[in-house]
Amino acid sequence: MLLFCPECQLAFTGVSRCPRCSGLLLMPEEAPPATDGFGRAASPHEKAPAVARAVVGTVVALGLYLGLRELSAGLVLAVLHEAESWWQSAEALTAIFVLQVISTAFGALLASAGRNRGIALGAAVGLLCGGLYLGAEALDGTPPTQLVFLLQPVLITVCGAIAGAVGSWIWAAVPELDMPAPLVKKSSSIELLQDTTTDPRRPTKWYRVIIGAIVIVAGMGLAEKARFAAEKASGGLLKVQSRGQGKFMSWQIATLAVLLGGAFAGAGTGAGLRHGIYTGVIGGFGGGLLAMLRGEFTQPEEYLLKYMNLAVSGPQDPVALCGIGFGILVATLVGGWFGGQLFPPLAPAHMRAPRLHDFD
Repeated sequence: MLLFCPECQLAFTGVSRCPRCSGLLLMPEEAPPATDGFGRAASPHEKAPAVARAVVGTVVALGLYLGLRELSAGLVLAVLHEAESWWQSAEALTAIFVLQVISTAFGALLASAGRNRGIALGAAVGLLCGGLYLGAEALDGTPPTQLVFLLQPVLITVCGAIAGAVGSWIWAAVPELDMPAPLVKKSSSIELLQDTTTDPRRPTKWYRVIIGAIVIVAGMGLAEKARFAAEKASGGLLKVQSRGQGKFMSWQIATLAVLLGGAFAGAGTGAGLRHGIYTGVIGGFGGGLLAMLRGEFTQPEEYLLKYMNLAVSGPQDPVALCGIGFGILVATLVGGWFGGQLFPPLAPAHMRAPRLHDFD
């Protein structure tokens, strides 16, 4: 039965108290009708269509990116008098990617605020922004066959979806309820006043944690080989222009693998953060063990340690191992939460069974 919380203005099923404020839930006929202040019925709430929200979020993201790009260009020119050579380096490639992610995340947050399908809106904003960024790079003279630029729209789309999930989670949508006039019935939920609140147990699904950690370690170890395989399969059409771009692309592939591992671990569990933490701890340990067994760091690990400004001596350095573990833990924490939001837990099996008649 659908019950209504007058404090949070939300509706829930299967519980007698609000999961947010622990207040007593009321039946629809017990809740007073909404008014606009003088006893009149409230005017219907008009929502902007999803397409309009996606377009507005994309325009805001592009405007923010252009502003940040101009600001960064001024800072580079003030610090480095030879700015033209710096913009051709791998550090500039990383800086541009970070600015694109920040701008797209802001646009996705704006588009998804107050909507139920925030993940889809955020992904749409990320896909539009990623395609436009790629088109702008091509118009600027960048060869369209550079493999490092073709992977960026995928990562930007994932970041947009995560930002959309955050936006719809923080600024939840207002429920639309058709509440009839209050009536007095014997089935009043006031009788449930003495019920105690109980938190549902959500056990840790260790098989998901183990599989997610395996995906993380495999992504860290096979990212460079995957890049070589893509270049070879394209017959030289897709390529990178420098060793720095190769390391950057290997880091992108490994980042996707880490996010995917965390998302798989948290999907359908109802405790995505917890599963993301467990997966990150095991995956970070596996990444450090992989470097020790190889006798050297993988390219994604080298890239991560370089931009964490950690001076390390080798794979046995505890500072390096802690840095790698911390980076993996942060990514899996985000991935686990996102997986839990994208795939919430299903209802119990007896509630999902088909009903043959009203007495089942």
